[in-house]
Amino acid sequence: MSLQLKIEDPTGECRTKLLNPETPLTLGRSEHCDILLKDPTVAQQAAVLSKGESQHASPLWLRIPATSPAGRLGDLCVREAHLPIGIPFQLGETRLTLQRRGTLSPLPEFPSGTRPWITQTDSGRKTLWNAKKSAETQLSIYLSGETGTGKEVLAHLIHAWSPRKSGAFVPLHCGALPLSLAESELFGHVKGAFTGAHQSRPGALLQAHGGTLFLDEIGDLPMDIQVKLLRFLENGEIRPVGADRPSKVDVRLICATHQHLLKLVEEGKFRRDLYYRLASITVQIPSLRTRPDDVAALAQQFAAEMDRRLSPHAILRLQAHSWPGNVRELRHAVERASGLAGAFSPILNEEAFEFLLSPENISERPELELGQPVLTLKEMEKIMLLKALRLSKGNRAKAARILGVARSTLFEMLKRHKVRGTAQAEE
Repeated sequence: MSLQLKIEDPTGECRTKLLNPETPLTLGRSEHCDILLKDPTVAQQAAVLSKGESQHASPLWLRIPATSPAGRLGDLCVREAHLPIGIPFQLGETRLTLQRRGTLSPLPEFPSGTRPWITQTDSGRKTLWNAKKSAETQLSIYLSGETGTGKEVLAHLIHAWSPRKSGAFVPLHCGALPLSLAESELFGHVKGAFTGAHQSRPGALLQAHGGTLFLDEIGDLPMDIQVKLLRFLENGEIRPVGADRPSKVDVRLICATHQHLLKLVEEGKFRRDLYYRLASITVQIPSLRTRPDDVAALAQQFAAEMDRRLSPHAILRLQAHSWPGNVRELRHAVERASGLAGAFSPILNEEAFEFLLSPENISERPELELGQPVLTLKEMEKIMLLKALRLSKGNRAKAARILGVARSTLFEMLKRHKVRGTAQAEE
């Protein structure tokens, strides 16, 4: 049986090590160890892997020296055990998983100079491989996903994987374009084309000649500009504002929007023919709340960038949140917790993220907040209390009816969780 050890560092980095059960291996922080753990919380020699009894499903025996802290297998503290296949084992803040070789599909290699799109999940790997395969074509690509899922990072990777990597990558946020300047920003203008045009200026399409133009929030593009963009996709020509003749431009388009683009088409807010031109290939980006393992990896990386570490309970708290703002919101949460923790608190625990249970962070879809079964009963009660107050617009009598409790019980809950309901008329 061919085995590998998956190692998830506290920084979020994930790597694998091929194993030979016949060869003992040492794990730890010392450079003399066979497997170096990039974790300041583990001992110099944290554990030893060696061949165990053959009748067990796993051929590896894990032993932790008496001078080193015990490891964790689920909720159990252990010093000696057969290392089970597929069940994570914790040494310090490092998570290790014994796997049959080939059960973990590799990630595509990220080109030098690009930001990685971090994932440890099957859905994330599928997204990356779809993006890489799409990059090798000349077709326009539509990145579909919620806000904050890393669409621009993925667009940049597609460019770097493509035959156009030597050309320019030009991002343009369509939602930030003033209506009066949208055409000029996209197609450019010549000197004197309008008041204030003191010199000619190339638009985003010309700037991206030979490369890639990334149009973010393309659903906000004005309808008349959509017509001109469609004309460019059909003949490869642009006409800058005020120009007498068109120019040929060679550009690959990648577009994205947090809106449902096909729904905009059905509502008559986006041209159907343009949609089919832009969405020659659609890459669906999964939301962060569907990837709890990625929440842990990303949060650990963000914390490491600020010289912090996350406790296991803090990671569970983060995995329990719905993250409507996805990766962008997660980064902000870690930055906020780090900023409020003080200079002498290198480890962020679950209390550092109490603000995630504040009223403004509780949505009207409680199934998202309660989607991961790691909250305490007290935390779940607070979530439902805040939701009831929101739905009742602060009316405590209505909130009590929503929760199915007496008003006196509701007042006890308000006091217990230190929540002050809005002063509104009671029924």
